[in-house]
Amino acid sequence: MTSPSLTLVTSLSPFDERNVQPASVQSWLDHGIKVLAVNTADEIGRLSESYADIEFVPTTRTAEQHAGRPVPYIYDLLMAGKNHTSEGDTVGIINADIFLRPQNNLKSFLMKEAEDSVVLGPRVDVAAPADFQTYVPASDPSFSIGYDYFVMDRNLLDDFTDSPFAMGMPFWDYWLPLTSYLAGRALKALKSPVALHVHHETRWNDTIYLFFHSLIAYALEQSKQASSGDDAQTRKLSFFLNVVAHHYGSIFETGTGGSDSETMDGASVATLADFYDHFQETVVHTIKANATTIRLDPT
Repeated sequence: MTSPSLTLVTSLSPFDERNVQPASVQSWLDHGIKVLAVNTADEIGRLSESYADIEFVPTTRTAEQHAGRPVPYIYDLLMAGKNHTSEGDTVGIINADIFLRPQNNLKSFLMKEAEDSVVLGPRVDVAAPADFQTYVPASDPSFSIGYDYFVMDRNLLDDFTDSPFAMGMPFWDYWLPLTSYLAGRALKALKSPVALHVHHETRWNDTIYLFFHSLIAYALEQSKQASSGDDAQTRKLSFFLNVVAHHYGSIFETGTGGSDSETMDGASVATLADFYDHFQETVVHTIKANATTIRLDPT
């Protein structure tokens, strides 16, 4: 009988201009972690020779229309993790530029903490790839606000449904833990400097508003499903959700111009952006407030 394993799913870029990917992928393999990479057939043809120790999963479905490059959907990475593992395994998603430091028992620690839970992994930024090998943890490391990897029980993958969120695009790292939280799953934030990342400028464009809208629409839909009963509590929740949905609908309509772009103005756009900022703050607070802090003993 095969013992349970930990599999990390990612998507690799054929154009790793900072030469970070090879070191990152090797760091996962050095921990005894299995690696899957979801890429297009063309990308696999360019990458497979350089990454002989991982398994590639081809995809024909990408978010290129929004991202400008053929990045895969997060849901497809989750399903690749499910379809290429077995009952009892642990599955994770990780950005391809995240280096996992050589700490003892990291794999077993992650697998244990992920039992019936989702482990959230923030990162620590460094200046250059050379710092991967020389990094010395500070007494109070500065972690990223968002998350770059998640590890969970394989059976929790069924909580997720298809969505527009994609690798390299905004807010998938909020959508994933929010989905698990709304499904009643335990969240655990790993506050040990396990994951390193070379700092670089974030390259997003106006599609950020598309993903903001998608995140809000998803949260409202999931909450409405929970308010479909007819008792007093669900009536109260349903009323509150209708107020929020109506308010957001009005702000979104005027902020985007609706069907008549001539109605757009700077104040309406600013109101929509302000709403998105406050919504992001709420999501971040909700995730952080409901995630138990865990730490890995460096020894």
